[in-house]
Amino acid sequence: MPIETVIFDLGGTLIEYTGSYADWPDLETPGFQAAYDVLAVDGNRMPPFTQFRDAGFGLLPNMWQAATRHEQNLRVVDLITASLQAVDVRDVANTDLETAAFQYGAAIQAQAYLIDNAVETVITLKDAGYRLGLVSNTMFPGTLHQEDMARFGLLEHFEAMVFSADVTKWKPNADPFLQVLDELGVEAETAVYVGDDPASDVVGGRAAGMHTIFFKSSNRFHKPEHIHPHAEINTLTELQDVLKLFA
Repeated sequence: MPIETVIFDLGGTLIEYTGSYADWPDLETPGFQAAYDVLAVDGNRMPPFTQFRDAGFGLLPNMWQAATRHEQNLRVVDLITASLQAVDVRDVANTDLETAAFQYGAAIQAQAYLIDNAVETVITLKDAGYRLGLVSNTMFPGTLHQEDMARFGLLEHFEAMVFSADVTKWKPNADPFLQVLDELGVEAETAVYVGDDPASDVVGGRAAGMHTIFFKSSNRFHKPEHIHPHAEINTLTELQDVLKLFA
């Protein structure tokens, strides 16, 4: 069946959130700093920033993996709460936690920038008649990412979007992909998923029955030998021609 729908990953595929940081979780540093600044000025007994940040860095990979295993959801406020507990800071007011989480997100937004040719590619695909969706693994509220998509000129072109923290559905499980397919009202075999992380995007897209394209947008993710996307691209400008190969 011909490809009718293109579903994208967000971070690292359309918008880059790393700022000046090369690796994850280092790129979360501005978020931890912004949260710390909120908490430190509101009467909470805080340790040095590096202790708070390093506690968060130590917790985040395991919390992320637990989310992908369906053991728990992961939101920024959960990460901040767990990081505070790890440095023995307790009884922080919920309003402080919510403000810290908001400022954490704002700091990450501030370092976001568009992937080369993202807007042009999305518009070209939309004009060519493809329906567009998005599935993003994220601990941030979907509204935050929609704000980013709007200011970069992406949001208006997408018909359906699934953000993992909002729905407690995480790649590489099939369920977030199946949700966006259901919202679009399309069959998996007519859709292709484009993402930069083979372990989440290729594995998850294939689990949902979709075609998959690995976008080698950075050096953060390598492709293990046992993971096989249907195609690979180095730039988004290659995408439209590659889609024709599935027809």
